[in-house]
Amino acid sequence: MQLCRNIDFGLTWLCTAPSITTYRVNLLQTTTECYKDYVENLLKGRYKNSPKIYTLNDLPEVLCIGSVQTPETLKPNVKEQREIIVDGCCGAAVLRGAHIYAVGVLAMESGTKLHDIVNVYADLTGKCKKGTNIRFDSDKKVYLGQGRVLMQRYQLFVASGAKTGIAVEMLNTVSGVPSIGDLSSAKALLQNLPSIVCVRVLNPQKNEIILDMCAAPGNKTTHIAELMQDKGLIIALDKTVNRIALIEEKIKKYKFNSINVYAYDATKSFDGKLNNETANDIKPPFKAETFDRILLDAPCSGLGNRPILVVKTTAKMLDSYPRIQRKLINNAVALLKPGGCLVYSTCSINTSENEEIVAWALAQHSDLELEEAVPILGSKALPCEGLTERQRGMMQRFSPDTKKFDTVGFFIAKFVKKPI
Repeated sequence: MQLCRNIDFGLTWLCTAPSITTYRVNLLQTTTECYKDYVENLLKGRYKNSPKIYTLNDLPEVLCIGSVQTPETLKPNVKEQREIIVDGCCGAAVLRGAHIYAVGVLAMESGTKLHDIVNVYADLTGKCKKGTNIRFDSDKKVYLGQGRVLMQRYQLFVASGAKTGIAVEMLNTVSGVPSIGDLSSAKALLQNLPSIVCVRVLNPQKNEIILDMCAAPGNKTTHIAELMQDKGLIIALDKTVNRIALIEEKIKKYKFNSINVYAYDATKSFDGKLNNETANDIKPPFKAETFDRILLDAPCSGLGNRPILVVKTTAKMLDSYPRIQRKLINNAVALLKPGGCLVYSTCSINTSENEEIVAWALAQHSDLELEEAVPILGSKALPCEGLTERQRGMMQRFSPDTKKFDTVGFFIAKFVKKPI
């Protein structure tokens, strides 16, 4: 089933939602088995045939939830049920198991009542006007599934004040992903599997000094703190103040003491004029060789975040990302201690943002060498000029080729800075 019709680069798998949902359990707060019991009981009360729930030997903090049905089993009842329209972004979240919040509703037909079962569609054209009260007629609206109405039209489009709360509780989706919303709490966090693998590849240790260069919204930052048992120092940077607030919110929720957050542009994080006499505090900008480990989850095109229902990225935007990624790597190499490691990752499928960046980094920095990015749960990197077959096997990509884990498109590489 092809969900998005705006993608023209032949990678239709990007239009479909991953078949597994993953939570990262905070092992400082609970156990994976305890959280598994909680999720199993929740799903048993919601589904007659509960999806498979399982753990992973290589990642003891991960809980995986399988699908509940295939797309062919669900069809819209166009005569008896009214329609709800959401935008492409909200539609993608719905296919990943989210409910529909008030802000996400574009259209609701007149006469729709509280607790009605409705057909939910995503508008891929961007032409559905907010507040539309008639059936939206378009050959580019995509059926997502069925939901139960929890808020009426006047609450969504007439009443004053901010529109908050769940407007439509999803009962099922064509993706087969369980419609349970986000169960994130201090005990566990909804997070894509490759993002969790990324921090395991970094392998942070207690009492180290670690830099998370582009940290917002803080999911990987908190994972680092958990693996370090909140002992050591983690510096989290992000240049946007509003996004920094997301990290601070997580720090407060998890009660971490090891994380310091700064609103700072990571492309300017290294200052070559600083030395041991002029830089006593560890705050940006930093002197050379400050950090034991650095995580660079780089700004990227995001063309791996499934499902993609609408593509808004332009060729000019695609060209801009490698320039930023190279600047960030230059800063990271300068800030890394000899013998330290740098993990580079993106949620993009483009070789220009992944393999080509790695090849460039190795050519540009003679003190860098690749190290196997273990644990390897993905497939090897794509062919690229400047990379050997052995080097391709040291990196990992997540895609449909990764048959064991149907997740988002992602890339991970691990560098080590050679000792002096």
